[in-house]
Amino acid sequence: MLRAPVVAILMVGIVESAWAAALPSAQGEVQAHEHHERILSLQQNDLVQGKWQRNGEVALELFGPDGTVIRHWTHAPERGSPFGFVAGTAGEYRLRVLGQGQYQWQIESVTAAQAPAQAEPLQGDVIRQWSMRLRAGEPSQGFWDYVQRVGSPLVERYSATHDRVTFVWRGAQQEVRLHGGPFAYSDRMHRLGESDIWYITYDLPRDARFTYRMAPDVPYVGQDLAREVLRAALQRDPHNARALPESSSNVFEGESVVRLTQAPAEVVALEPQQAGQGQWRTERLPSQTLGLERQVQIYQPAGTHAQDIEHTLILFDGRDYRDLARAPAMLDTLIAQGRVKPMWLVLVDNPGMAERARELPPNEAYLKFLDKELMPWLKAQGVQSSADKTTIGGSSYGGLAAMNAAWRLPQWFGNVLSMSGSFWWAPAGQERGQWLTRQMADSPAVPVRIYMSAGVFESSGSSRDVSLVQANRHLDDVLRARGYDVRYVESSTAHDFVAWRDALASGLEHLFGIEQGEAPVEDKK
Repeated sequence: MLRAPVVAILMVGIVESAWAAALPSAQGEVQAHEHHERILSLQQNDLVQGKWQRNGEVALELFGPDGTVIRHWTHAPERGSPFGFVAGTAGEYRLRVLGQGQYQWQIESVTAAQAPAQAEPLQGDVIRQWSMRLRAGEPSQGFWDYVQRVGSPLVERYSATHDRVTFVWRGAQQEVRLHGGPFAYSDRMHRLGESDIWYITYDLPRDARFTYRMAPDVPYVGQDLAREVLRAALQRDPHNARALPESSSNVFEGESVVRLTQAPAEVVALEPQQAGQGQWRTERLPSQTLGLERQVQIYQPAGTHAQDIEHTLILFDGRDYRDLARAPAMLDTLIAQGRVKPMWLVLVDNPGMAERARELPPNEAYLKFLDKELMPWLKAQGVQSSADKTTIGGSSYGGLAAMNAAWRLPQWFGNVLSMSGSFWWAPAGQERGQWLTRQMADSPAVPVRIYMSAGVFESSGSSRDVSLVQANRHLDDVLRARGYDVRYVESSTAHDFVAWRDALASGLEHLFGIEQGEAPVEDKK
């Protein structure tokens, strides 16, 4: 709203008439030995806007309530120039004209600070009903009894294509943040009146599936540590029994899982405790190129014979694909069901997160490690397949690394399985993103088959000019234009292993699947 400040006249050197209008103005001629001032009584965060002009060497200065100069204006052409400021604290501010020459200024508006309009939070029917019941004096225990019966999140049908999904938390004092899934970095939940019910509601595609976590009352310890303290506070939803990994034993382990009403069944259904029943080899592979050794695990699926295995799957982020994607148990099932051909599984670990961020984005050192160290070493271990029967894969940076490896080393890798590949990436110092896409667009195609996937919820979080899902769509267009054999799949998923577990199984069926009517290798006569 607009209001007039309280104005007092302070006469120094000359006498001027009182204000003719509610908003102050002044004009006159100031001499070198004097200055003219006016006092404005303002409230904190008042926005003051005005216009002034001069003829001569005249300046306009603003003094704060403590008497210090906080603004100094000298540019004012004969036709006038705007000026403005925000009152940092409540008190008396002084506008002073000094120098030598003629001047004129006018305060055109003083706008009081207002709290930003708060949009009414989206609510489902259950939350709306309990809002009324709480106002009527009913205790919230009935709500939590309901949540205990049906579980969280609360899912209500909204339309033919979307469900209205409400996440809830009990008993925080200051705030609750929701992290993961289709949300931004973290969304703040709303408190229902003064109750112990915290909630946030979204309209989501009915086939959505993703993981999420929650963080109540995250302390503020400075912006530099904001991500670290949030990460330390995150926990699973205590009202949701579905978790990834399924073996998570307390709320600070793993993530909560949502699969909405029309989410497709998992591509490979695994029992909660099902593990790979094949043969494991765990080795430490030193690398002169990278200067660090790393764990490499080799898995021979159950029911297979080493001499009969012709295919190989190599995955980055090996520990995650063993524990979260449960790749060994998945391979056992796919092979036993006759859906894919027998294959070696090679899981390549990262020495640490800092090394992962340095090694997996395209760089010559990691390519040399793959070409001169990993692949010859696997051959010496008895794991050997022709390029057209070798798939390299991974997710996020791992998908980016897999695509780059196959493009640069097609003599080793004839297939790519990229899940949520970080194709927005570009080297440090380059403003344009999508470096690998640009390189592949400008180069002849190589003999590589490609399976790519991304989620529609991966639409934020990139540090470049496009989101992750946009970058995947663009790369798919480029690859098709260059003549690659590529299949791109997009689903209502996010950046997590709910998506990547299904994508891994689907990608293997696409790349190494057994055609209908074709007998599994062990059944061929």
